[in-house]
Amino acid sequence: MAKEAACSVVRLSRREDVPGAVADYLKGENLPASIRLAPDPAVTGLPWTAPPPVGRPMLEISQGPSDGHDLAALTPVFAGIAETGTLMLPSAPERPVTLNLLADTEIAVLRSSAIVGAYEEAWDRLRAEPGAMPRNVMLVTGPSRSADIEQALELGAHGPRRLHVVLVEDGEG
Repeated sequence: MAKEAACSVVRLSRREDVPGAVADYLKGENLPASIRLAPDPAVTGLPWTAPPPVGRPMLEISQGPSDGHDLAALTPVFAGIAETGTLMLPSAPERPVTLNLLADTEIAVLRSSAIVGAYEEAWDRLRAEPGAMPRNVMLVTGPSRSADIEQALELGAHGPRRLHVVLVEDGEG
Protein backbone atom coordinates (compact mmCIF):
# COMPACT_ATOMS: atom_id res chain seq x y z
CA MET A 1 0.00 0.00 0.00
CA ALA A 2 2.95 2.37 0.51
CA LYS A 3 3.60 2.24 -3.24
CA GLU A 4 -0.07 3.13 -3.85
CA ALA A 5 0.54 6.24 -1.70
CA ALA A 6 3.40 7.37 -4.00
CA CYS A 7 6.25 6.00 -1.85
CA SER A 8 9.19 4.20 -3.31
CA VAL A 9 10.13 1.01 -1.50
CA VAL A 10 13.23 -1.17 -1.51
CA ARG A 11 13.48 -4.50 0.31
CA LEU A 12 16.67 -5.65 1.96
CA SER A 13 17.46 -8.97 3.57
CA ARG A 14 20.17 -7.52 5.85
CA ARG A 15 20.14 -4.30 7.88
CA GLU A 16 23.87 -3.86 7.14
CA ASP A 17 22.87 -3.13 3.53
CA VAL A 18 20.90 0.01 4.48
CA PRO A 19 23.77 2.51 3.90
CA GLY A 20 24.41 1.13 0.40
CA ALA A 21 20.70 1.19 -0.44
CA VAL A 22 20.50 4.80 0.76
CA ALA A 23 23.52 5.78 -1.35
CA ASP A 24 21.99 4.06 -4.39
CA TYR A 25 18.64 5.80 -3.86
CA LEU A 26 20.22 9.25 -3.51
CA LYS A 27 22.33 8.65 -6.63
CA GLY A 28 19.28 7.40 -8.56
CA GLU A 29 17.34 10.54 -7.62
CA ASN A 30 20.32 12.72 -8.60
CA LEU A 31 20.63 13.98 -5.01
CA PRO A 32 23.88 14.79 -3.19
CA ALA A 33 25.47 11.92 -1.25
CA SER A 34 24.58 13.60 2.02
CA ILE A 35 22.05 12.58 4.65
CA ARG A 36 21.00 13.65 8.16
CA LEU A 37 20.34 10.71 10.49
CA ALA A 38 18.07 10.50 13.47
CA PRO A 39 20.39 10.03 16.46
CA ASP A 40 18.75 6.67 17.14
CA PRO A 41 20.92 3.57 17.62
CA ALA A 42 18.61 1.74 15.21
CA VAL A 43 20.17 3.78 12.40
CA THR A 44 23.41 5.22 13.82
CA GLY A 45 24.62 1.69 14.52
CA LEU A 46 24.67 0.83 10.82
CA PRO A 47 28.00 0.70 8.89
CA TRP A 48 27.84 4.25 7.49
CA THR A 49 31.63 4.68 7.39
CA ALA A 50 32.47 1.42 5.60
CA PRO A 51 34.27 2.03 2.30
CA PRO A 52 31.69 1.91 -0.50
CA PRO A 53 32.06 -0.40 -3.50
CA VAL A 54 33.43 1.06 -6.73
CA GLY A 55 30.87 3.33 -8.36
CA ARG A 56 28.98 4.09 -5.13
CA PRO A 57 29.70 7.45 -3.47
CA MET A 58 30.80 7.78 0.15
CA LEU A 59 27.93 9.32 2.09
CA GLU A 60 28.38 12.51 4.07
CA ILE A 61 26.63 11.83 7.40
CA SER A 62 25.29 14.26 9.97
CA GLN A 63 23.03 13.57 12.96
CA GLY A 64 20.36 15.33 14.96
CA PRO A 65 17.39 17.57 14.27
CA SER A 66 17.12 19.25 10.89
CA ASP A 67 17.58 22.99 10.57
CA GLY A 68 15.59 22.98 7.34
CA HIS A 69 18.58 22.86 5.00
CA ASP A 70 18.88 19.09 4.68
CA LEU A 71 17.92 17.67 1.30
CA ALA A 72 17.57 14.14 2.73
CA ALA A 73 16.92 12.75 6.19
CA LEU A 74 16.70 9.21 7.52
CA THR A 75 14.68 8.00 10.48
CA PRO A 76 13.59 4.63 11.87
CA VAL A 77 9.90 3.72 11.75
CA PHE A 78 8.15 2.54 14.90
CA ALA A 79 5.37 0.73 13.02
CA GLY A 80 4.18 0.27 9.46
CA ILE A 81 0.43 -0.09 8.96
CA ALA A 82 -0.24 -2.55 6.15
CA GLU A 83 -3.87 -1.66 5.40
CA THR A 84 -2.95 1.89 4.29
CA GLY A 85 0.84 1.92 3.84
CA THR A 86 1.08 4.40 6.72
CA LEU A 87 4.21 4.89 8.83
CA MET A 88 3.88 5.57 12.58
CA LEU A 89 6.64 7.92 13.72
CA PRO A 90 6.50 8.80 17.44
CA SER A 91 8.72 11.67 18.56
CA ALA A 92 11.59 11.22 20.98
CA PRO A 93 14.98 12.88 21.50
CA GLU A 94 16.49 10.16 19.29
CA ARG A 95 13.76 10.65 16.64
CA PRO A 96 13.36 14.44 16.08
CA VAL A 97 10.16 15.35 14.22
CA THR A 98 12.06 17.92 12.14
CA LEU A 99 13.53 15.02 10.17
CA ASN A 100 10.01 14.00 9.14
CA LEU A 101 8.96 17.50 8.09
CA LEU A 102 11.81 19.69 6.87
CA ALA A 103 13.94 17.60 4.52
CA ASP A 104 12.95 17.49 0.86
CA THR A 105 13.39 13.71 0.88
CA GLU A 106 12.59 11.44 3.80
CA ILE A 107 14.04 7.95 3.95
CA ALA A 108 12.33 5.71 6.48
CA VAL A 109 13.85 2.45 7.71
CA LEU A 110 11.15 -0.10 8.54
CA ARG A 111 11.80 -3.55 9.99
CA SER A 112 9.43 -6.20 8.64
CA SER A 113 8.66 -7.27 12.23
CA ALA A 114 7.29 -3.75 12.89
CA ILE A 115 4.54 -4.11 10.27
CA VAL A 116 1.05 -4.50 11.70
CA GLY A 117 -2.26 -4.97 9.92
CA ALA A 118 -4.36 -2.07 11.23
CA TYR A 119 -4.03 1.27 13.00
CA GLU A 120 -5.38 -0.22 16.22
CA GLU A 121 -2.50 -2.70 16.35
CA ALA A 122 0.05 0.10 15.92
CA TRP A 123 -1.53 2.08 18.77
CA ASP A 124 -1.56 -1.05 20.95
CA ARG A 125 2.18 -1.51 20.28
CA LEU A 126 2.87 2.11 21.17
CA ARG A 127 0.84 1.92 24.39
CA ALA A 128 2.82 -1.19 25.39
CA GLU A 129 6.14 0.71 25.19
CA PRO A 130 7.70 1.59 28.55
CA GLY A 131 7.33 5.19 29.71
CA ALA A 132 4.83 7.88 28.86
CA MET A 133 3.23 8.40 25.48
CA PRO A 134 5.31 10.65 23.22
CA ARG A 135 4.38 14.31 22.78
CA ASN A 136 3.88 13.79 19.06
CA VAL A 137 2.97 10.82 16.88
CA MET A 138 3.08 11.36 13.15
CA LEU A 139 1.09 9.09 10.87
CA VAL A 140 2.58 9.48 7.41
CA THR A 141 1.00 8.02 4.29
CA GLY A 142 3.14 8.93 1.31
CA PRO A 143 4.96 12.17 0.54
CA SER A 144 3.42 15.48 1.55
CA ARG A 145 0.81 16.70 -0.89
CA SER A 146 -1.91 19.29 -1.24
CA ALA A 147 -4.38 20.33 -3.89
CA ASP A 148 -5.72 23.37 -2.02
CA ILE A 149 -4.94 25.87 -4.76
CA GLU A 150 -6.94 25.44 -7.97
CA GLN A 151 -7.09 21.69 -7.28
CA ALA A 152 -3.56 21.30 -8.66
CA LEU A 153 -1.62 18.57 -6.86
CA GLU A 154 1.56 19.90 -5.26
CA LEU A 155 4.06 17.48 -3.71
CA GLY A 156 6.11 18.71 -0.77
CA ALA A 157 3.57 21.33 0.30
CA HIS A 158 3.78 20.57 4.04
CA GLY A 159 6.71 18.18 4.28
CA PRO A 160 8.95 15.97 2.14
CA ARG A 161 8.16 15.73 -1.57
CA ARG A 162 9.68 12.23 -1.69
CA LEU A 163 9.25 9.36 0.76
CA HIS A 164 11.43 6.30 0.35
CA VAL A 165 10.91 3.24 2.56
CA VAL A 166 13.79 0.86 3.18
CA LEU A 167 12.11 -2.36 4.33
CA VAL A 168 14.50 -4.66 6.18
CA GLU A 169 13.39 -8.28 6.35
CA ASP A 170 14.37 -9.15 9.90
CA GLY A 171 12.47 -12.42 10.21
CA GLU A 172 10.95 -11.51 13.58
CA GLY A 173 7.33 -11.27 14.62
